[in-house]
Amino acid sequence: DQYFTSMGKSEEGEKEMQGAMEEVQAEKLKESEQLAEKIAEALGEQDIGAEVDIDFTSEYVQLTLNGALLFDSGKAQLKEASLPLMGKIGIILERYSESIIEVEGHTDNVPINNSQFANNDELSSFRALSVFNYIIQNTNIDPSMIKHSGRGEYVPIADNATPEGRAKNRRVEIKVYHTLSTY
Repeated sequence: DQYFTSMGKSEEGEKEMQGAMEEVQAEKLKESEQLAEKIAEALGEQDIGAEVDIDFTSEYVQLTLNGALLFDSGKAQLKEASLPLMGKIGIILERYSESIIEVEGHTDNVPINNSQFANNDELSSFRALSVFNYIIQNTNIDPSMIKHSGRGEYVPIADNATPEGRAKNRRVEIKVYHTLSTY
């Protein structure tokens, strides 16, 4: 009899815990949504809303930049033509310099064939590093608040079987973590 009573309490506690976790998750999602709205507004003010896709999770707001806008094929140096865009991104990111900012480079799955990079992992890492370097050299954001990583071809967002899909997969993502994030 006592066994069933304690089991009932345990289930009740578990339901309460789950309810509390769902509440926290909902708060975090709301925080991200508000941050995404502010960043989307800033992108509009800077007149770069068309060049940047924006999305969010319960942990962060993500800005996605098409790789072709930033880099020539097989290169990791920012194109001269991308610097005004990067300058505007930097201005926006400075508003969130208290947040952790993560820069991720991504490629398609076509093997790279040049003397500078051994593979797509290296290319994506150096592209993320180029964006990181630009941000720390052109903003007052503390470098300890920004991290960078190359994700290679392993996190595609589109089908690599089509040229359009491969173009979407070649990208840089900038994630801005919000205050409630457990990052």
